[in-house]
Amino acid sequence: MARPQAARLDRVQPPATLAAGERARELAREGRDVIDLGQSSPHHVTPAHIVEAGIKALRDGHTNIGSARGLPEFREAMAEKLARDNGLEVDSRGDVLPTPGSKQGLYYALNAYIGAGDEVLIIEPTWVSFRQQVELSQGTPVEVALSEEEEYNLSYDLLKKYVTPRTKAVIINNPNNPTGRVYSLRELEDVARLASEHDLLVVCDETYEYFLYDSNRHRTLAAVPGMWERTLTSYTFTKAYSMAGWRLGCIVGPQALLEPLVKIQEHTASFVSPFVQMAGTAALTGPQDHLEEWRAQCEALRTASVDRLNAVPGVHCPLPQGATFLFPRFSKGGSSADLAQALVEREGVVVTPGSGFGDSGEGHFRIALMRSPAPQVSEGVQRIARVLEAL
Repeated sequence: MARPQAARLDRVQPPATLAAGERARELAREGRDVIDLGQSSPHHVTPAHIVEAGIKALRDGHTNIGSARGLPEFREAMAEKLARDNGLEVDSRGDVLPTPGSKQGLYYALNAYIGAGDEVLIIEPTWVSFRQQVELSQGTPVEVALSEEEEYNLSYDLLKKYVTPRTKAVIINNPNNPTGRVYSLRELEDVARLASEHDLLVVCDETYEYFLYDSNRHRTLAAVPGMWERTLTSYTFTKAYSMAGWRLGCIVGPQALLEPLVKIQEHTASFVSPFVQMAGTAALTGPQDHLEEWRAQCEALRTASVDRLNAVPGVHCPLPQGATFLFPRFSKGGSSADLAQALVEREGVVVTPGSGFGDSGEGHFRIALMRSPAPQVSEGVQRIARVLEAL
């Protein structure tokens, strides 16, 4: 007899990015020539010095139970990074919480503070799991759709329209996945003003902080005056250090805000593997040369790919300011899911349908610039253009 699932799961959908990745693996197993431009995890191998640090930690016996609060070495290295790169002076003893992947940390943050009847403002288009995580916490996601025609500009007046007495939090992703938008200081100050006026928690995902182009500059929301005490910020080692398989993330905020997250970790994942934390410590304190190499590669792919796609009638592809994606809009080919299917079947190219990033993402699709080596990305964009030109 089938047993019904918990009601809170009824509206939760699988991440569109994972579905795209699974389809790519299926086709590859069938012997198809597949170019994966779907998932965001980079194709690069973890830099050697990080791998060696993890191996050394294993050999040194970092294989047993650990504290839910993390290793002092990792927390201290993270505090140094925050002071250097983000303008945040934190207490490493209580303001830093390592988590088994940033996705898990973001879920902790929402699960700790959101419950039935609570509303959470989600600035869209947005990462595929934010809505689902709010629903898993039994909260109500409220879509704040930004306009592509207005270059995805974020303002106090727009956010204010969606606030009700039930609003408890705002989620912001900066630089944005999938649009590549990098929010200005003025926009972040507008978020701060709204949060202060309505006593809102802000969950800020800064996954792509090192991937910036042209004169764009990353600013950390928690460093805006008045925001430290009400902001939980998520960092990950997946993109900048190609450590997706290691499962290492970090939530940063004042100790008082982090305590409920520690409770959840103690009763779920328990802790982050100590040898993984030692590898993460090496990532933070070791050579950073690869970052500029990877960023520059993305920048070159971004420029050439945007030029190629914008030459296709009916396609508009803005030049992203940051992150590692393109988010083109198309006018032919049905829904974004239909187009994604056509690209897979006709040309063996995997992309992510725009609908996976919220209702405002429909009519778009996402190209991940780091998922495959640069020559394959360039070839994939050519294949995409051929399909779009033939529609």
